Amino acid sequence: MLTSKDSFLHLLKAEIEEFYKISIPDYTEEKQIVYILSRHLLGIYEKKLYVNFLCGKVVDYKVFYYIFNKKLI
Repeated sequence: MLTSKDSFLHLLKAEIEEFYKISIPDYTEEKQIVYILSRHLLGIYEKKLYVNFLCGKVVDYKVFYYIFNKKLI
């Protein structure tokens, strides 16, 4: 039976996959995986998705925008 924490982590993974149309591994040893969502103007502008893992499960994600490889705040 799934606990509420497991259910929440599953929903978080499903949200990322549905919204960003990327496939998240079910289990990974990595602590963080970075996905490039878009790249425009020969790489001057990029949108990156950072997915954080704990014990192989998605626990957090953030989207950052970069111009000339500098993160916009």
